[in-house]
Amino acid sequence: MRSLRGRVLLLVVGFGLVMAALLAIVMHATVRQYYGDWMHQKNAGFAQRIVETHPELWADYLRDPAGFGATLSHYTLYSPDTGLYLLDLDGRVLAAAGWPPPHGRPWQVDVAPIARSQRDEPEAAILADDPESPGRQSPVAVQPVHHDGAQRGWLYVVARQADLATAMPALLRSYAVRAASAAGLMTIAIGALLTIAMISLLTRPLTALTRATERIRNSGFADDPGRDLFEDAGRDDEIGRLARTFREAFERLRQETERVRTIDAHRREMVASVSHDLRTPLTALVGQIETIRLKGDSLSPDAQAHLLGRALQNARHLERLTDALAELALIDSPEFRAQREPIALGELADDVVQRFAAAAQGAGIELSAEYPDGLPLTSADASLVERALANLLDNALRVTPAGGSVKVGVRRAGEAIRIEVADSGPGVAPEDQPRVFERFYQSSRHRALRGSSGLGLAIVKRVAELHGGSIGLRSEPGHGSVFFLDLPLAA
Repeated sequence: MRSLRGRVLLLVVGFGLVMAALLAIVMHATVRQYYGDWMHQKNAGFAQRIVETHPELWADYLRDPAGFGATLSHYTLYSPDTGLYLLDLDGRVLAAAGWPPPHGRPWQVDVAPIARSQRDEPEAAILADDPESPGRQSPVAVQPVHHDGAQRGWLYVVARQADLATAMPALLRSYAVRAASAAGLMTIAIGALLTIAMISLLTRPLTALTRATERIRNSGFADDPGRDLFEDAGRDDEIGRLARTFREAFERLRQETERVRTIDAHRREMVASVSHDLRTPLTALVGQIETIRLKGDSLSPDAQAHLLGRALQNARHLERLTDALAELALIDSPEFRAQREPIALGELADDVVQRFAAAAQGAGIELSAEYPDGLPLTSADASLVERALANLLDNALRVTPAGGSVKVGVRRAGEAIRIEVADSGPGVAPEDQPRVFERFYQSSRHRALRGSSGLGLAIVKRVAELHGGSIGLRSEPGHGSVFFLDLPLAA
Protein backbone atom coordinates (compact mmCIF):
# COMPACT_ATOMS: atom_id res chain seq x y z
CA MET A 1 0.00 0.00 0.00
CA ARG A 2 1.29 3.42 -0.91
CA SER A 3 -1.18 5.34 1.25
CA LEU A 4 -0.15 6.20 4.80
CA ARG A 5 -3.74 5.64 5.96
CA GLY A 6 -3.82 2.16 4.41
CA ARG A 7 -0.50 1.18 5.93
CA VAL A 8 -1.46 2.33 9.42
CA LEU A 9 -4.90 0.68 9.22
CA LEU A 10 -3.33 -2.57 8.02
CA LEU A 11 -0.89 -2.37 10.92
CA VAL A 12 -3.72 -1.79 13.41
CA VAL A 13 -5.82 -4.67 12.02
CA GLY A 14 -2.84 -7.01 12.14
CA PHE A 15 -2.12 -5.90 15.68
CA GLY A 16 -5.75 -6.53 16.64
CA LEU A 17 -5.67 -10.05 15.18
CA VAL A 18 -2.47 -10.86 17.02
CA MET A 19 -3.93 -9.46 20.24
CA ALA A 20 -7.11 -11.52 19.75
CA ALA A 21 -5.05 -14.69 19.30
CA LEU A 22 -2.96 -13.90 22.37
CA LEU A 23 -6.11 -13.13 24.39
CA ALA A 24 -7.67 -16.43 23.28
CA ILE A 25 -4.57 -18.33 24.37
CA VAL A 26 -4.34 -16.50 27.69
CA MET A 27 -8.05 -16.85 28.45
CA HIS A 28 -8.05 -20.53 27.45
CA ALA A 29 -5.11 -21.21 29.77
CA THR A 30 -6.70 -19.13 32.53
CA VAL A 31 -10.07 -20.89 32.25
CA ARG A 32 -8.36 -24.28 32.18
CA GLN A 33 -6.36 -23.40 35.27
CA TYR A 34 -9.48 -22.09 36.98
CA TYR A 35 -11.44 -25.23 36.09
CA GLY A 36 -8.63 -27.46 37.32
CA ASP A 37 -8.42 -25.60 40.62
CA TRP A 38 -12.19 -25.70 40.97
CA MET A 39 -12.28 -29.46 40.33
CA HIS A 40 -9.47 -30.00 42.82
CA GLN A 41 -11.26 -28.02 45.52
CA LYS A 42 -14.49 -29.87 44.73
CA ASN A 43 -12.89 -33.33 44.92
CA ALA A 44 -10.78 -32.42 47.95
CA GLY A 45 -13.94 -31.32 49.76
CA PHE A 46 -15.69 -34.49 48.54
CA ALA A 47 -12.95 -36.72 49.97
CA GLN A 48 -12.85 -34.75 53.21
CA ARG A 49 -16.62 -35.10 53.71
CA ILE A 50 -16.42 -38.89 53.18
CA VAL A 51 -13.65 -39.23 55.74
CA GLU A 52 -15.43 -36.95 58.23
CA THR A 53 -18.83 -38.64 57.87
CA HIS A 54 -17.35 -42.17 57.95
CA PRO A 55 -14.57 -42.13 60.53
CA GLU A 56 -14.58 -45.97 60.58
CA LEU A 57 -13.88 -46.21 56.87
CA TRP A 58 -10.87 -48.50 57.33
CA ALA A 59 -12.83 -50.75 59.70
CA ASP A 60 -15.62 -51.00 57.12
CA TYR A 61 -13.04 -52.10 54.55
CA LEU A 62 -11.58 -54.71 56.92
CA ARG A 63 -15.06 -56.16 57.59
CA ASP A 64 -15.77 -56.69 53.86
CA PRO A 65 -12.76 -56.11 51.56
CA ALA A 66 -14.48 -57.67 48.55
CA GLY A 67 -17.67 -55.66 48.86
CA PHE A 68 -16.08 -52.32 49.83
CA GLY A 69 -15.99 -51.24 46.17
CA ALA A 70 -19.79 -51.22 46.14
CA THR A 71 -19.70 -48.94 49.20
CA LEU A 72 -17.42 -46.50 47.36
CA SER A 73 -19.75 -46.64 44.34
CA HIS A 74 -22.56 -45.28 46.49
CA TYR A 75 -20.42 -42.22 47.25
CA THR A 76 -19.95 -41.48 43.50
CA LEU A 77 -23.54 -42.10 42.55
CA TYR A 78 -24.10 -38.51 41.39
CA SER A 79 -20.64 -38.18 39.80
CA PRO A 80 -20.02 -41.43 37.94
CA ASP A 81 -16.95 -40.05 36.07
CA THR A 82 -15.11 -39.42 39.34
CA GLY A 83 -12.67 -42.17 40.31
CA LEU A 84 -12.69 -43.09 44.02
CA TYR A 85 -10.11 -45.49 45.42
CA LEU A 86 -8.81 -46.78 48.75
CA LEU A 87 -5.03 -47.10 48.81
CA ASP A 88 -2.66 -48.54 51.35
CA LEU A 89 0.39 -46.64 52.42
CA ASP A 90 2.46 -48.15 49.60
CA GLY A 91 0.02 -47.05 46.91
CA ARG A 92 -1.66 -50.39 46.15
CA VAL A 93 -5.34 -50.02 45.23
CA LEU A 94 -7.34 -52.00 47.83
CA ALA A 95 -10.80 -51.06 46.51
CA ALA A 96 -12.30 -49.01 43.72
CA ALA A 97 -15.73 -47.55 43.04
CA GLY A 98 -17.54 -49.50 40.34
CA TRP A 99 -15.59 -52.75 39.85
CA PRO A 100 -12.58 -54.64 41.13
CA PRO A 101 -9.33 -54.63 39.18
CA PRO A 102 -8.95 -57.21 36.44
CA HIS A 103 -7.69 -60.63 37.58
CA GLY A 104 -3.95 -60.80 37.84
CA ARG A 105 -3.41 -57.09 37.26
CA PRO A 106 -3.38 -55.21 40.55
CA TRP A 107 -3.49 -51.39 40.44
CA GLN A 108 -0.52 -49.53 41.85
CA VAL A 109 -0.18 -45.75 42.41
CA ASP A 110 3.05 -43.81 42.97
CA VAL A 111 2.43 -42.14 46.33
CA ALA A 112 5.67 -40.08 46.29
CA PRO A 113 3.96 -36.97 44.76
CA ILE A 114 1.11 -37.38 47.28
CA ALA A 115 3.42 -37.49 50.28
CA ARG A 116 5.48 -34.56 48.96
CA SER A 117 2.37 -32.42 48.36
CA GLN A 118 0.90 -33.24 51.78
CA ARG A 119 4.18 -32.23 53.38
CA ASP A 120 4.88 -29.02 51.41
CA GLU A 121 1.54 -27.65 50.05
CA PRO A 122 -1.49 -29.52 51.42
CA GLU A 123 -3.96 -27.23 49.60
CA ALA A 124 -2.28 -27.40 46.16
CA ALA A 125 -3.60 -29.48 43.27
CA ILE A 126 -1.77 -32.75 42.67
CA LEU A 127 -0.98 -34.45 39.37
CA ALA A 128 -0.64 -38.19 40.01
CA ASP A 129 -1.36 -41.61 38.47
CA ASP A 130 -4.79 -42.59 37.22
CA PRO A 131 -5.17 -46.23 38.28
CA GLU A 132 -7.46 -47.03 35.36
CA SER A 133 -5.13 -45.44 32.75
CA PRO A 134 -1.57 -46.68 33.31
CA GLY A 135 1.05 -44.07 32.30
CA ARG A 136 -1.38 -41.19 32.47
CA GLN A 137 -1.50 -38.51 35.17
CA SER A 138 -4.64 -36.66 36.22
CA PRO A 139 -5.59 -34.06 38.85
CA VAL A 140 -6.20 -35.93 42.12
CA ALA A 141 -7.28 -35.18 45.71
CA VAL A 142 -6.34 -37.31 48.73
CA GLN A 143 -7.33 -37.66 52.36
CA PRO A 144 -5.47 -39.82 54.88
CA VAL A 145 -7.50 -42.72 56.35
CA HIS A 146 -6.81 -43.54 60.04
CA HIS A 147 -7.65 -46.51 62.25
CA ASP A 148 -6.76 -47.10 65.88
CA GLY A 149 -4.92 -43.74 66.02
CA ALA A 150 -2.61 -44.44 63.07
CA GLN A 151 -2.78 -43.76 59.35
CA ARG A 152 -3.58 -46.91 57.41
CA GLY A 153 -3.97 -45.59 53.87
CA TRP A 154 -5.39 -42.94 51.52
CA LEU A 155 -8.79 -42.07 50.10
CA TYR A 156 -7.83 -41.27 46.50
CA VAL A 157 -10.09 -39.18 44.21
CA VAL A 158 -9.32 -38.77 40.45
CA ALA A 159 -11.02 -35.75 38.77
CA ARG A 160 -11.50 -37.09 35.25
CA GLN A 161 -13.88 -34.21 34.32
CA ALA A 162 -10.83 -31.92 34.26
CA ASP A 163 -10.01 -33.46 30.89
CA LEU A 164 -10.67 -30.74 28.31
CA ALA A 165 -12.22 -33.24 25.92
CA THR A 166 -15.32 -33.56 28.12
CA ALA A 167 -18.45 -31.47 27.72
CA MET A 168 -17.98 -28.87 30.42
CA PRO A 169 -14.34 -27.98 29.63
CA ALA A 170 -15.25 -27.75 25.94
CA LEU A 171 -17.96 -25.27 26.84
CA LEU A 172 -15.55 -23.28 28.94
CA ARG A 173 -13.02 -23.38 26.13
CA SER A 174 -15.64 -22.13 23.68
CA TYR A 175 -16.49 -19.36 26.13
CA ALA A 176 -12.83 -18.36 26.35
CA VAL A 177 -12.46 -18.31 22.57
CA ARG A 178 -15.65 -16.30 22.11
CA ALA A 179 -14.66 -13.81 24.80
CA ALA A 180 -11.19 -13.43 23.29
CA SER A 181 -12.68 -12.97 19.80
CA ALA A 182 -15.04 -10.29 21.07
CA ALA A 183 -12.19 -8.54 22.86
CA GLY A 184 -10.05 -8.75 19.72
CA LEU A 185 -12.81 -7.32 17.53
CA MET A 186 -13.35 -4.50 20.00
CA THR A 187 -9.60 -3.87 20.00
CA ILE A 188 -9.57 -3.71 16.20
CA ALA A 189 -12.63 -1.43 16.08
CA ILE A 190 -11.35 0.95 18.75
CA GLY A 191 -7.84 0.87 17.25
CA ALA A 192 -9.21 1.60 13.77
CA LEU A 193 -11.25 4.57 15.04
CA LEU A 194 -8.31 5.92 17.00
CA THR A 195 -6.05 5.38 13.99
CA ILE A 196 -8.39 7.26 11.67
CA ALA A 197 -8.52 10.15 14.14
CA MET A 198 -4.75 10.06 14.63
CA ILE A 199 -4.08 9.94 10.89
CA SER A 200 -6.42 12.87 10.36
CA LEU A 201 -4.54 14.88 12.99
CA LEU A 202 -1.18 13.93 11.46
CA THR A 203 -1.94 14.11 7.75
CA ARG A 204 -3.59 17.53 7.88
CA PRO A 205 -0.38 19.36 8.90
CA LEU A 206 1.67 17.04 6.68
CA THR A 207 -0.58 17.92 3.74
CA ALA A 208 -0.12 21.60 4.58
CA LEU A 209 3.66 21.10 4.66
CA THR A 210 3.48 19.33 1.30
CA ARG A 211 1.51 22.22 -0.23
CA ALA A 212 3.94 24.77 1.19
CA THR A 213 6.92 22.77 -0.11
CA GLU A 214 5.42 22.47 -3.58
CA ARG A 215 4.63 26.19 -3.64
CA ILE A 216 8.19 27.12 -2.68
CA ARG A 217 9.59 24.63 -5.18
CA ASN A 218 7.39 25.94 -7.99
CA SER A 219 8.46 29.50 -7.19
CA GLY A 220 12.12 28.56 -7.60
CA PHE A 221 12.71 29.16 -3.85
CA ALA A 222 11.82 32.81 -4.34
CA ASP A 223 8.77 32.89 -2.00
CA ASP A 224 9.33 34.07 1.54
CA PRO A 225 8.57 31.06 3.82
CA GLY A 226 6.88 33.16 6.51
CA ARG A 227 4.25 32.25 9.08
CA ASP A 228 1.42 32.44 6.53
CA LEU A 229 3.01 29.71 4.44
CA PHE A 230 3.79 27.45 7.42
CA GLU A 231 0.70 27.97 9.53
CA ASP A 232 1.58 25.19 12.01
CA ALA A 233 4.96 26.68 12.91
CA GLY A 234 3.52 28.19 16.08
CA ARG A 235 2.52 24.83 17.56
CA ASP A 236 4.48 23.61 20.58
CA ASP A 237 4.78 19.96 19.53
CA GLU A 238 6.57 17.75 17.01
CA ILE A 239 4.50 19.10 14.12
CA GLY A 240 5.37 22.67 15.11
CA ARG A 241 9.07 21.81 15.35
CA LEU A 242 8.90 20.07 11.97
CA ALA A 243 7.17 23.10 10.41
CA ARG A 244 9.75 25.47 11.94
CA THR A 245 12.57 23.24 10.68
CA PHE A 246 11.08 23.28 7.17
CA ARG A 247 10.63 27.04 7.34
CA GLU A 248 14.21 27.62 8.49
CA ALA A 249 15.54 25.19 5.88
CA PHE A 250 13.62 26.91 3.08
CA GLU A 251 14.68 30.31 4.37
CA ARG A 252 18.30 29.15 4.18
CA LEU A 253 17.65 27.78 0.69
CA ARG A 254 16.04 31.07 -0.35
CA GLN A 255 19.01 33.04 0.98
CA GLU A 256 21.46 30.67 -0.67
CA THR A 257 19.50 30.89 -3.93
CA GLU A 258 19.56 34.68 -3.77
CA ARG A 259 23.26 34.56 -2.95
CA VAL A 260 23.92 32.26 -5.89
CA ARG A 261 21.90 34.52 -8.16
CA THR A 262 23.80 37.54 -6.88
CA ILE A 263 27.12 35.77 -7.34
CA ASP A 264 26.08 34.69 -10.82
CA ALA A 265 25.11 38.25 -11.66
CA HIS A 266 28.45 39.45 -10.28
CA ARG A 267 30.21 36.77 -12.24
CA ARG A 268 28.57 37.83 -15.49
CA GLU A 269 29.31 41.46 -14.68
CA MET A 270 32.88 40.56 -13.75
CA VAL A 271 33.40 38.59 -16.96
CA ALA A 272 32.10 41.52 -18.98
CA SER A 273 34.22 43.99 -17.00
CA VAL A 274 37.34 41.81 -17.15
CA SER A 275 36.83 41.34 -20.87
CA HIS A 276 36.55 45.11 -21.34
CA ASP A 277 39.43 45.97 -19.00
CA LEU A 278 41.72 43.38 -20.52
CA ARG A 279 40.79 44.18 -24.09
CA THR A 280 41.72 47.87 -23.84
CA PRO A 281 45.38 47.48 -22.66
CA LEU A 282 45.81 44.33 -24.75
CA THR A 283 44.63 46.13 -27.89
CA ALA A 284 46.92 49.05 -27.11
CA LEU A 285 49.83 46.71 -26.32
CA VAL A 286 49.36 44.71 -29.53
CA GLY A 287 49.13 47.91 -31.58
CA GLN A 288 52.28 49.34 -30.04
CA ILE A 289 54.25 46.12 -30.56
CA GLU A 290 53.01 45.86 -34.17
CA THR A 291 54.03 49.49 -34.80
CA ILE A 292 57.53 48.82 -33.48
CA ARG A 293 57.79 45.60 -35.53
CA LEU A 294 56.60 47.13 -38.81
CA LYS A 295 57.96 50.65 -38.57
CA GLY A 296 60.78 50.27 -36.09
CA ASP A 297 63.52 51.08 -38.62
CA SER A 298 61.81 54.27 -39.73
CA LEU A 299 61.03 55.54 -36.22
CA SER A 300 63.28 57.86 -34.32
CA PRO A 301 64.83 56.58 -31.06
CA ASP A 302 62.55 58.90 -29.07
CA ALA A 303 59.46 57.53 -30.80
CA GLN A 304 60.61 53.96 -30.23
CA ALA A 305 61.29 54.69 -26.54
CA HIS A 306 57.87 56.31 -26.21
CA LEU A 307 56.13 53.29 -27.75
CA LEU A 308 58.11 50.89 -25.60
CA GLY A 309 57.26 52.90 -22.49
CA ARG A 310 53.56 52.84 -23.32
CA ALA A 311 53.74 49.11 -24.04
CA LEU A 312 55.46 48.53 -20.70
CA GLN A 313 52.81 50.62 -18.95
CA ASN A 314 50.02 48.55 -20.51
CA ALA A 315 51.80 45.32 -19.64
CA ARG A 316 52.13 46.40 -16.01
CA HIS A 317 48.48 47.36 -15.95
CA LEU A 318 47.62 43.85 -17.16
CA GLU A 319 49.87 42.43 -14.45
CA ARG A 320 48.13 44.47 -11.74
CA LEU A 321 44.73 43.44 -13.04
CA THR A 322 45.54 39.72 -13.11
CA ASP A 323 47.14 39.88 -9.64
CA ALA A 324 44.06 41.63 -8.24
CA LEU A 325 41.77 39.07 -9.89
CA ALA A 326 43.77 36.19 -8.42
CA GLU A 327 43.74 37.76 -4.96
CA LEU A 328 40.01 38.50 -5.06
CA ALA A 329 39.25 34.95 -6.27
CA LEU A 330 41.27 33.58 -3.34
CA ILE A 331 39.63 35.58 -0.55
CA ASP A 332 36.19 35.37 -2.18
CA SER A 333 36.19 31.57 -2.01
CA PRO A 334 33.65 30.12 0.49
CA GLU A 335 36.41 27.90 1.90
CA PHE A 336 38.74 30.80 2.66
CA ARG A 337 39.10 31.70 6.35
CA ALA A 338 40.99 34.63 7.84
CA GLN A 339 43.81 33.54 10.18
CA ARG A 340 43.07 35.87 13.08
CA GLU A 341 45.48 36.81 15.80
CA PRO A 342 45.85 39.81 18.15
CA ILE A 343 47.73 42.56 16.31
CA ALA A 344 48.57 46.22 16.90
CA LEU A 345 47.03 48.13 14.00
CA GLY A 346 49.02 51.29 14.71
CA GLU A 347 52.35 49.55 14.21
CA LEU A 348 51.08 47.68 11.15
CA ALA A 349 49.85 50.95 9.58
CA ASP A 350 53.23 52.60 10.27
CA ASP A 351 55.03 49.73 8.49
CA VAL A 352 52.78 50.04 5.42
CA VAL A 353 53.24 53.82 5.30
CA GLN A 354 57.05 53.41 5.38
CA ARG A 355 56.77 51.04 2.42
CA PHE A 356 54.93 53.70 0.35
CA ALA A 357 57.08 56.61 1.51
CA ALA A 358 59.49 56.51 -1.44
CA ALA A 359 56.67 56.39 -4.03
CA ALA A 360 54.90 59.30 -2.33
CA GLN A 361 58.07 61.38 -2.19
CA GLY A 362 58.74 60.69 -5.87
CA ALA A 363 55.25 61.93 -6.73
CA GLY A 364 55.64 65.03 -4.58
CA ILE A 365 52.99 63.92 -2.07
CA GLU A 366 53.28 64.30 1.67
CA LEU A 367 52.57 60.94 3.37
CA SER A 368 52.20 60.63 7.16
CA ALA A 369 50.83 58.26 9.78
CA GLU A 370 49.34 59.10 13.17
CA TYR A 371 48.15 56.82 15.95
CA PRO A 372 48.02 57.21 19.74
CA ASP A 373 49.92 55.05 22.20
CA GLY A 374 48.10 52.35 24.15
CA LEU A 375 45.60 51.36 21.46
CA PRO A 376 43.97 48.00 22.26
CA LEU A 377 44.76 45.04 20.05
CA THR A 378 42.43 43.85 17.35
CA SER A 379 41.77 40.29 16.22
CA ALA A 380 42.65 40.16 12.52
CA ASP A 381 44.65 38.48 9.79
CA ALA A 382 47.74 40.71 9.55
CA SER A 383 48.46 39.91 5.88
CA LEU A 384 44.88 40.69 4.80
CA VAL A 385 44.72 43.94 6.77
CA GLU A 386 48.10 44.95 5.35
CA ARG A 387 46.81 44.25 1.83
CA ALA A 388 43.63 46.26 2.44
CA LEU A 389 45.60 49.25 3.80
CA ALA A 390 48.01 49.03 0.87
CA ASN A 391 45.07 49.19 -1.55
CA LEU A 392 43.66 52.24 0.23
CA LEU A 393 47.06 53.98 0.13
CA ASP A 394 47.61 53.09 -3.52
CA ASN A 395 44.18 54.46 -4.36
CA ALA A 396 44.85 57.65 -2.37
CA LEU A 397 48.24 58.25 -4.00
CA ARG A 398 46.76 57.78 -7.47
CA VAL A 399 44.13 60.48 -7.02
CA THR A 400 46.27 62.95 -5.04
CA PRO A 401 48.06 65.57 -7.20
CA ALA A 402 51.65 66.66 -6.63
CA GLY A 403 51.91 68.94 -3.65
CA GLY A 404 48.98 67.24 -1.94
CA SER A 405 48.97 65.06 1.16
CA VAL A 406 47.81 61.62 2.27
CA LYS A 407 47.30 60.96 5.99
CA VAL A 408 46.83 57.57 7.66
CA GLY A 409 45.23 57.58 11.12
CA VAL A 410 44.45 54.76 13.53
CA ARG A 411 42.08 55.33 16.47
CA ARG A 412 39.47 53.62 18.57
CA ALA A 413 35.85 53.87 17.45
CA GLY A 414 33.54 52.27 20.02
CA GLU A 415 34.15 48.51 20.09
CA ALA A 416 36.36 48.65 17.00
CA ILE A 417 39.69 50.03 15.81
CA ARG A 418 39.37 52.37 12.83
CA ILE A 419 41.96 52.89 10.11
CA GLU A 420 41.42 56.09 8.10
CA VAL A 421 43.16 57.09 4.87
CA ALA A 422 42.53 60.75 3.95
CA ASP A 423 43.69 62.28 0.67
CA SER A 424 43.58 65.78 -0.83
CA GLY A 425 42.46 64.61 -4.25
CA PRO A 426 39.42 65.72 -6.25
CA GLY A 427 37.02 63.71 -4.10
CA VAL A 428 34.31 61.32 -5.21
CA ALA A 429 31.19 62.56 -6.94
CA PRO A 430 27.96 61.94 -4.98
CA GLU A 431 26.58 59.71 -7.74
CA ASP A 432 29.73 57.54 -7.63
CA GLN A 433 29.98 57.15 -3.84
CA PRO A 434 27.39 54.32 -3.45
CA ARG A 435 29.27 52.21 -6.01
CA VAL A 436 32.95 52.81 -5.29
CA PHE A 437 33.29 49.45 -3.48
CA GLU A 438 31.76 47.48 -6.34
CA ARG A 439 34.03 45.30 -8.41
CA PHE A 440 35.46 46.90 -11.55
CA TYR A 441 33.63 50.13 -10.88
CA GLN A 442 35.57 53.30 -11.70
CA SER A 443 34.36 56.80 -12.25
CA SER A 444 34.55 57.78 -15.91
CA ARG A 445 37.07 60.57 -15.33
CA HIS A 446 39.57 58.30 -13.59
CA ARG A 447 39.32 55.08 -15.61
CA ALA A 448 41.55 56.02 -18.53
CA LEU A 449 43.73 58.45 -16.59
CA ARG A 450 44.83 56.33 -13.66
CA GLY A 451 44.90 52.82 -15.14
CA SER A 452 43.35 51.26 -12.03
CA SER A 453 42.04 47.70 -12.05
CA GLY A 454 38.79 48.65 -10.29
CA LEU A 455 39.29 45.84 -7.76
CA GLY A 456 41.31 47.51 -4.99
CA LEU A 457 38.36 48.83 -3.00
CA ALA A 458 36.39 45.61 -3.63
CA ILE A 459 39.25 43.69 -2.01
CA VAL A 460 39.19 46.07 0.96
CA LYS A 461 35.45 45.48 1.36
CA ARG A 462 35.92 41.71 1.25
CA VAL A 463 38.65 41.89 3.91
CA ALA A 464 36.28 43.85 6.14
CA GLU A 465 33.56 41.21 5.64
CA LEU A 466 35.95 38.37 6.50
CA HIS A 467 36.71 40.06 9.83
CA GLY A 468 33.14 41.02 10.67
CA GLY A 469 34.05 44.69 10.24
CA SER A 470 32.90 47.44 7.93
CA ILE A 471 34.21 49.97 5.44
CA GLY A 472 32.98 53.43 4.55
CA LEU A 473 33.68 56.70 2.74
CA ARG A 474 33.31 60.39 3.49
CA SER A 475 33.94 62.68 0.54
CA GLU A 476 33.08 66.06 -0.91
CA PRO A 477 34.02 66.89 -4.50
CA GLY A 478 37.02 69.20 -4.51
CA HIS A 479 37.88 68.54 -0.85
CA GLY A 480 39.37 65.06 -0.94
CA SER A 481 38.13 61.75 0.45
CA VAL A 482 38.41 59.77 3.67
CA PHE A 483 38.18 55.98 3.43
CA PHE A 484 37.91 54.11 6.76
CA LEU A 485 38.07 50.45 7.78
CA ASP A 486 36.66 49.29 11.15
CA LEU A 487 37.92 46.03 12.68
CA PRO A 488 36.64 44.46 15.95
CA LEU A 489 38.72 44.45 19.10
CA ALA A 490 40.51 41.30 20.24
CA ALA A 491 38.64 39.28 22.86
